[in-house]
Amino acid sequence: MFQGGIQALSRSYFAKIIPAEQSGEYFGLMDICEKGAAFMGTTVVGAATQLTGSMNKGVTTIPILFVTGMVLFVMSSKLEK
Repeated sequence: MFQGGIQALSRSYFAKIIPAEQSGEYFGLMDICEKGAAFMGTTVVGAATQLTGSMNKGVTTIPILFVTGMVLFVMSSKLEK
C-alpha cells in the first residue's frame, strides 16, 4: 500500500544528492541495494521465526530493521551537512 510512494520519495531524494553526470551508475547501485534489502529482510524474518519458533517474534525484526535504516539515514544526512 505504501511501497510505491516510499520508493518514489527515496528515488527523488537520491536524485538530489547524487552527481547528475553519474546518475546511471548511482541508480544502478541503488537497484542492486533494493534487491539485496528485499532478500535480507525476508531472510532475517525467516531466520528469527525459525530460531524463536514464533512468527510474532520473527515479524518483530521488521520494526528493528526500519529503525536501523532510519538511524543510518539520519546519520548520513548529518554527514552531508
